[in-house]
Amino acid sequence: TLIPRPETEHLVDEALARLPERTVHFADLGTGSGCLAVTLAAERPFWKGVAVDISEHALETARRNAERLDAADRLTFVCADFTRPGFWDAGDAGLHLVVSNPPYVGEAEYAALDPGVRDYEPKTALVPGPTGLEHPRAVVEAAWHILRPGGLLLMEHGATQGEAVRALCPPERWQDVETGRDLAGLDRYLAAVHR
Repeated sequence: TLIPRPETEHLVDEALARLPERTVHFADLGTGSGCLAVTLAAERPFWKGVAVDISEHALETARRNAERLDAADRLTFVCADFTRPGFWDAGDAGLHLVVSNPPYVGEAEYAALDPGVRDYEPKTALVPGPTGLEHPRAVVEAAWHILRPGGLLLMEHGATQGEAVRALCPPERWQDVETGRDLAGLDRYLAAVHR
């Protein structure tokens, strides 16, 4: 399970600011330790979420974190691979929000990572494939199928991937597509609204 980084806090802040509604139904794709799903459920007691991860071990960590913050009763934990075509067929097509901090480091970038990250984080939590865009592409596709019209997608990505990630959101499917920046002023996350 990847150790959450401070940059990920932007997704939570953005979700809370953009969705002031009392009741929100959301999914966290690739939840890992649950930092996004658990924090959203803890901050908004009327929000309900689904935390999805391919790793049962990661989901156990997320469950424990949710229990510690008294948010477990507002979350459903699902062991599934959101990158598989058809993942969304079993899902809810009426979600208000999808959040994700998927693996987004390409193979070449991984080789150049600081050893403090490369040697202590699971490679599968960092590298989805050769380009690093494989999981972000899958998140965008799944989100389009499970969000309601007007629903919001917030997804973390690498500092050099803003343009490439925005390109995954064609205008016939998405509107208000933008890149948010982190505290260092680097491109850090995608925000897009389902048409």
